[in-house]
Amino acid sequence: MSKLLLLTLEFPPQIGGIAQYLDAFASSFRDSIEVVAPPMAGASGFDAAAGYCVVRKQLLWRWLWPRWKKMVLYLLWHRRLYDKVVVSHVLPMGTAAWLAKHVTRRPYIVIVHGMDVGMAKKNPWKRRVAGWVLRGAELVVTNSRALERDVQTGFDVLHTQVVYPCVKSVDTPPCPPLGKWGDVGVLTLLTVARLVSRKGHCRVLEALAKLKRQHQLPNVRYRIVGDGPERHAIAREIQRLGLQEIVRMEPGVSHGALAETYASSHVFVMPTVRDGADREGFGLVYIEAAQYGVPSIATDQPGVDEAVLDGKTGLLIPDGDISALAEAIHRLLTDRALREQLGAAGRERVQAEFTAEHQFSALKRYL
Repeated sequence: MSKLLLLTLEFPPQIGGIAQYLDAFASSFRDSIEVVAPPMAGASGFDAAAGYCVVRKQLLWRWLWPRWKKMVLYLLWHRRLYDKVVVSHVLPMGTAAWLAKHVTRRPYIVIVHGMDVGMAKKNPWKRRVAGWVLRGAELVVTNSRALERDVQTGFDVLHTQVVYPCVKSVDTPPCPPLGKWGDVGVLTLLTVARLVSRKGHCRVLEALAKLKRQHQLPNVRYRIVGDGPERHAIAREIQRLGLQEIVRMEPGVSHGALAETYASSHVFVMPTVRDGADREGFGLVYIEAAQYGVPSIATDQPGVDEAVLDGKTGLLIPDGDISALAEAIHRLLTDRALREQLGAAGRERVQAEFTAEHQFSALKRYL
């Protein structure tokens, strides 16, 4: 196998689906890979336990522009240490690999995630550069079939491969759904996501307020796990809608506690906003919830509909339809048989399809 160099700005212990995706990729090729990622708090502990080589370097210049040209120099200086480069995001990581290839003659693979492709398409110059980068790659890896179609038709790319986000292990059995509050009979809704508007937290709050007004709200609690720039706005919305008794915001849940968080919930809900380039490309959190037998409610949009199968592992609703969201929440919370049916099917699907071994085996012939 080739000596691989993974160059990325997002990597654990940073939290997020992309960081987890790249960790799973590196773990799958641990014997032949070196990862170069920025230094960050907690990195030394993660790197020591990773099982593969991680080098921490600042990959962007602080003052010089364009800042990403520092990555080009890194690839030139270290070209004898690798046979193939893997980069995450088409711009600017892919730009660095594309430029370096003209000197090093080392092939590169680009992993794209959705938002990076959408942002590149918004600007004519960036779109042109992204086309050069994607067509110059030995392979473009996408996290969904919807994104693969977007890359193929939008940039005339021929060599693509879908590799879905996956869970690290399926060995952990689900815990019984006890509920965070410890109250018998409480049904728990859960969202695990960065607190940004496109994740749809406020949509859930509106739906809960609607159900409350209609006296259709069962004994329910809603846990919002994560942090981000919309934290205070969401807190204000909770107060405005009078939901403070049933909603809890938990910004500090560790990775280790997430398993219990998923397993003690009954329904996962993340009705993402389809807003141009800033979109949900797939949604690893839906798969993580399914791992513990928790069905999901999600927005019916390309990519997400591959993570959540409507009527099979969860329910898909039209984008922005609060009434449909409220109805889906009420349906899953009050229909235990349906909830357990969807949850069991989701867990079986994760075990069969969404392991790192299953997903990343498709890349072995390219590496």
